[in-house]
Amino acid sequence: MITIDQQLVANLEKIDDAGTLIGEIFRQFGNRAAIGTSGQLTGVVMVDLAVRSGVKPRVFTIDTLRLFPETYQLFGEIEKKYGLKVEKIGPDRKKLDAMVKEHGEHLFFDSKQKQELCCNLRKVEPNERALDTLDVWLTGLRTDQSKGRAKTSRFEIIPHGSNKRPILKVAPLADWKEKQLRDYCAEHQVPVHKLLNWNQDGWYYESLGCVICTTPIGPDEPRRAGRWRWFNALENDDKECGIH
Repeated sequence: MITIDQQLVANLEKIDDAGTLIGEIFRQFGNRAAIGTSGQLTGVVMVDLAVRSGVKPRVFTIDTLRLFPETYQLFGEIEKKYGLKVEKIGPDRKKLDAMVKEHGEHLFFDSKQKQELCCNLRKVEPNERALDTLDVWLTGLRTDQSKGRAKTSRFEIIPHGSNKRPILKVAPLADWKEKQLRDYCAEHQVPVHKLLNWNQDGWYYESLGCVICTTPIGPDEPRRAGRWRWFNALENDDKECGIH
């Protein structure tokens, strides 16, 4: 069993190329490593890089049960192109029913606290269950996504679960920009979420989550302005669901 420690990080930090890094991680950890993706550009590029490096990656998504139809369509395209299965991990149905019964189906409009409650049940708890099975979690975080993510590093050791078991959280494409991702997708015919190519009068989708909680953004808005738009007036709000 490979130890998750700073020596491992130091060894992996020597690998500059993202595809080589992703391939090496899966060769070392097998199914104890996985790419977590919501279907955005960084995630699909990581899948393609992994396959091109000679491995079949384990891939999972958090299925909140409120994703866009185009999101489910994308996962089908990924499965078909790369011959793999995207694991869909959803919320606890009993807890979900209890939350809706107590607070209503659209509780996230009421307050930031209720939005976080909904995200915790639909996203954070399922993600924690996914991490129960992992030693390495590959994420699509990038430094250009928001102010809160500007200092994202490629490697971070995080404590997981009640026993604080160390997990290596890796953002292989942390320093990639939007154009670089799109150019890569075009060059290698990587499946792209249809809404990421939608544009109407300068309004477009930048960040994708649940159907109601995600809206397009305008030309002069920050990248995550479309997430939980009704909270945009809050100060110091980096618009996170709690997973990261």
